[in-house]
Amino acid sequence: MRSARRDGTDRRDRREGFDLRDGRDVVRLTDTDYRTHGPHSCMALDGLPEDWTVWHDDGRVVIVFRPDVFSGDAHDPAHLPTLYVSTRPPDVPMRRGDEPRDRWHVACTLEPEVHLRALESSHDTRSAAVEAAVEAARRFSSGEIDLRGVYATAPPAAYLDALEDLVG
Repeated sequence: MRSARRDGTDRRDRREGFDLRDGRDVVRLTDTDYRTHGPHSCMALDGLPEDWTVWHDDGRVVIVFRPDVFSGDAHDPAHLPTLYVSTRPPDVPMRRGDEPRDRWHVACTLEPEVHLRALESSHDTRSAAVEAAVEAARRFSSGEIDLRGVYATAPPAAYLDALEDLVG
């Protein structure tokens, strides 16, 4: 999303921060966003592990793992583990329009296009999906999930080694 300022500069070029990728959409998260939506000021989901942060909760819920670690040079921000609760099934593109959806889905990505299928689920209500997302976050944080097994090709070893150091 590009917006020109009065001085002719691109607003996106003037921000410090990182991108949170969701399929083809990119949400720009700035340092201000992190301070605003960080672990101490953000709306909490009951039982959500401390290493997960709610970035967005306006119908659709976006929960990220350790954004403090993935906001610098140490780890690629595109690899920010992210849980989603939405009415869009995980395999349906974001831009695919106006189809009525009557179920809620939980999806988890390690990076764009890399889904943790073991944490995906579908539910009849939003509250059931949110409970499932909290449980998925707990399972991820405790190290119950095989992170290396989700890659079809050779996984990025350095990234997964660092991620495994953060969980369980």
